[in-house]
Amino acid sequence: MKLNTTYKTARYGGCTYALILDKRHPKKEKDTFPVAMRYTIDRKSWYSYVAGEFTEEDFDRICTLSAKAVRSELYDKKVEFDQLFEEQIAMIERLGNNLTLERIKSTVTGVDITKDSSFIGVWEDIIHHLITDNDGDRCTTGYSYQHALNSFRRIMWNKPIVGFKIGKEEIECWSEGMKHGVKDAEGNTIGKIKDATRGIYLRNCRAVWNECVMRGFLTNQEYPFSNVQKKKRVSIPIGDTRKQCYLSIAQMTDLYNVFINKNYPATWKKGYAEKAHYSLGLFLAQYLCNGFNLVDAAELKYTQYYFDTERRAFKFNRIKTKNRTEGGSEVIIPIIKPLQRILDEIAAEPKLNGYVFPEILNGAVLKADKRKRTSQENSNIQDRVIKICKDVLHWEVKPSGTWCRHSYGTNLAHAHVEEKYISESMGHSVNKSITDRYIANYPLETQLEYNSRLLDTEPKMTADDIKKMTEEEKTNMILELLSKR
Repeated sequence: MKLNTTYKTARYGGCTYALILDKRHPKKEKDTFPVAMRYTIDRKSWYSYVAGEFTEEDFDRICTLSAKAVRSELYDKKVEFDQLFEEQIAMIERLGNNLTLERIKSTVTGVDITKDSSFIGVWEDIIHHLITDNDGDRCTTGYSYQHALNSFRRIMWNKPIVGFKIGKEEIECWSEGMKHGVKDAEGNTIGKIKDATRGIYLRNCRAVWNECVMRGFLTNQEYPFSNVQKKKRVSIPIGDTRKQCYLSIAQMTDLYNVFINKNYPATWKKGYAEKAHYSLGLFLAQYLCNGFNLVDAAELKYTQYYFDTERRAFKFNRIKTKNRTEGGSEVIIPIIKPLQRILDEIAAEPKLNGYVFPEILNGAVLKADKRKRTSQENSNIQDRVIKICKDVLHWEVKPSGTWCRHSYGTNLAHAHVEEKYISESMGHSVNKSITDRYIANYPLETQLEYNSRLLDTEPKMTADDIKKMTEEEKTNMILELLSKR
């Protein structure tokens, strides 16, 4: 039976528009396709991607759901599709007669495409889309593209790019400028940055190039990027490995004990210990909450799932990936005892749909305000945890918030937890079918057991302790050890 790939379609004047599953560009080893609004005028179409990706089967189920199917996991998507399509109807009718694809695209993207196209213009267009993303999930990526463009303009100040007159020589010139710096009009050296950042900027530029090709530009130009030196193209440096950017289970346990015992230096300024204690709690919570980042921590809520599990687990969708693939960003966080101890001290009282850590956003609602608050809190956590490491534990290591995620994955791997669990618990899994989402691959008890290995809080048994044990106690201990094999 043929599956539905069109959810709704309508016509206004000479324009036909439809909410569809776009199957034009299937990818190997991937069975999902993006959802798009397709606008067609005079047999020419333009596609605007609007609502993530789905398998053909899941999209068909959404198309055929009845209004009574409110308990279906896909019902929320049906409601979202209906609302989205109603917004499209209102937009098209607002534009009125004399519809053109250019007018529709300008309205949807917010970019005036009647201007002369150029490589820099496409770059700016990508930045605009990323920063004005509906949920603000890709703003950080947008700012990275903006910083890359700023670098390009700064270094190429005396060699501006006109239209699409750009190739390997110009990009190589920019890359060398980032590596060694260039002289500005006053003779000062500017533009020099680290190789890791240079790699990020060149990857951004490569994405812009690929977008230009997809739009029909640069098709006759030689592709400028390659890491194969024999091809004599622009080589993108690989950033430093992050394998050492983590704290071991023992180190995380030491930090946890500092939090529990509150043994902060008396020499600290008044009030600083309380702030450092809160920041340390958030740092440890990021680690114990499956290594999520502070953006996710800021949006974490006491959902119905939390109460359904008798307050033993959180469920949330990773902000970074929730709009990229359907079902691939859902994460379950088992609340182990040390995490509960931290929540008791720094989290808000559990209320349905209330924020767990409301102080991070401090009431911010607008995307820009949320980014500002989260960025500031990240900075506070890093500064204060580094000071705790130095002043309390006498370490020279300087961990940042990203270390929590690396530490979570690395320490579970060192504790011999299976790779599939680590991947799923960190939100790496993608393209799950509806059947997969009904099946609990890891029961909550298993999740609690695995995450309990993140800290070493059990008291150590000494030889004297064993000598003092009765024969019955020794037998029970051996039997317990055997049961865990």
